[in-house]
Amino acid sequence: MLTYIGAHLSYTLPVIGVLTLITRPFINRLEIFKIVFISSLAVIYTIPWYSYFVYNHGARTYSPGAVLAVVGNVPVEEYMFVVMQTILTSLWALMFVQWSTPCLNFNYDKRSYQLIRWIPISLLTVVTAAGYAMAVRGQETFYLGSILCWASPAIAIMWYGAGNFFTKKIIPSSIAIAGPALYMCWIDRMTVSDDNNGLSKLAPEDALFVFVTNLMVVLAGSSYDKAYGMIVTYSLDFPHQFSVSCRFVRQMLRAFLTSEYATPSAVTRDIKTSIKVLSTSNAFGTSNYLFHAGIRLDLIILYAFCRVTDEMFDSKSDEKKKKLKLELSKQFISEIFADRKSDYDVKKTPQEVKIDWKKYESEFTDFELSSYRALSRIAFFLPRKPFEELFAGYQWDLEFTLVRNEKDLMLYTSYVAGSIGAMCLYVIMYRYGNHMNDLVDKADYLTKHAYKIGQGLQLVNIARDIVSDSESLGRCYFPAEYMDDEKEDLRILCKEKNPRSLGNKKLKKYSSKMIQLANKQQFESVGAIKYLPQDLIGSVLASTEIYRGLIKAIQSCPTYPTKASLPKLSKLLIVLNTLYIKSIRYIF
Repeated sequence: MLTYIGAHLSYTLPVIGVLTLITRPFINRLEIFKIVFISSLAVIYTIPWYSYFVYNHGARTYSPGAVLAVVGNVPVEEYMFVVMQTILTSLWALMFVQWSTPCLNFNYDKRSYQLIRWIPISLLTVVTAAGYAMAVRGQETFYLGSILCWASPAIAIMWYGAGNFFTKKIIPSSIAIAGPALYMCWIDRMTVSDDNNGLSKLAPEDALFVFVTNLMVVLAGSSYDKAYGMIVTYSLDFPHQFSVSCRFVRQMLRAFLTSEYATPSAVTRDIKTSIKVLSTSNAFGTSNYLFHAGIRLDLIILYAFCRVTDEMFDSKSDEKKKKLKLELSKQFISEIFADRKSDYDVKKTPQEVKIDWKKYESEFTDFELSSYRALSRIAFFLPRKPFEELFAGYQWDLEFTLVRNEKDLMLYTSYVAGSIGAMCLYVIMYRYGNHMNDLVDKADYLTKHAYKIGQGLQLVNIARDIVSDSESLGRCYFPAEYMDDEKEDLRILCKEKNPRSLGNKKLKKYSSKMIQLANKQQFESVGAIKYLPQDLIGSVLASTEIYRGLIKAIQSCPTYPTKASLPKLSKLLIVLNTLYIKSIRYIF
């Protein structure tokens, strides 16, 4: 018969090892803290009850020779099992429940919220009482009653704060519960020996205990995710960033107890609008899932703002209206950054920005206003300069400024894409910088290379969009000095809007030149990624590698494609290869 520690070595630890390898790219400091925190609570809550249960019921256990030691009537391996079950279930759950943005699982309808909260809690109260009545020492119902009166109060407490959040993700949460529970039941059947006949079996109460404890672990994870989701969604109400401190734990507890319906639903509506804006963005749609909840939410808001403004000035509306929106947008940037002392001055704590929205409401659409409002809520940790540059790039487009040489090209790409790279860097520095001095100390160096990364990605876009930019916008970003016949090529691209008449050979040649410049920017900047937090390196690198995949799509096509794209499977393979293989060289 296996010893208790042998059972762990044979069945539990190997699975934890495999799950750790699978989830490694997504195990960040928030997840580590969550697992440690839940494991600690599980030990504190479970062991005293289990010790009492064994003492009063003489529950099945291993023979003295099968365990290392017994503490409080409980084998020390049982303490280990509580922790390992929590880790195993948490890692398994990580693969299924982390993919949606937390605020999308908030319930703002007070009536349904209260029903979902109190009906299960009422039932759990009845179950607790029934369990207490059944847990009579010496009775056959003692085991079942003990489980019910022990588990129900804890589930009720967690359900109070996170029940609505949990039900919004009921399918992935159910998978997160069922998988480890079935495996644990199988382990019990394989390793628990009956003292009377030596046959392996699993009592119904044992199976119930396994499923209930896995429910508690997954529900505890949902409680943590709901609390952190509240913090990143409502920064003004919950200003403290993640830290291993009593202050952060107290804030998490307050966020856990806060009912979503008591908070402004307009915040989440604006975020939902941002997600809708990005629904057609294939590159962002893939990379969005690679970041933890806080960074993901900030990037959704930033990318949606950039997408909305880009479409605003690329639309077919009259030039006068677009110029008016540009001027209003510049006023908006001046308002939200009015208190900044320098180009890259940022705030460490959330601050509400007072905006006179009336002057914008008459000119901007609902989608545009929603995106501007969302940006205003996170502007406190972002620098002013990149936004000014972004709108300088839009003005460049509106004035149809000619890209005459490589210097103009690099200036333009710095405006419209390098600036976005800098914005993304400041998101990372806010979410990590308060407790990573090296990151803040290297801010200037990282900002410089963030611009280069953004420029490199934009050069790939230009290489891909020579035809679509000409046909839909009458624009050309390929430097005139590199053209074979500057005057004629510009006439064809910008006036006739007939890029195919240039011929496939020339289009491929111009595209290759852009790719060459993109490769140069990539080579000069990608090394800076190693200075980012380790749990972000793979995600950031994967986001850039998707664009690198576009280069292969362009080059592998026998004719110049109208707008090259990557199939979903190709993007998935690029992401997996980057997360699990390529990123290793930057981590170690």
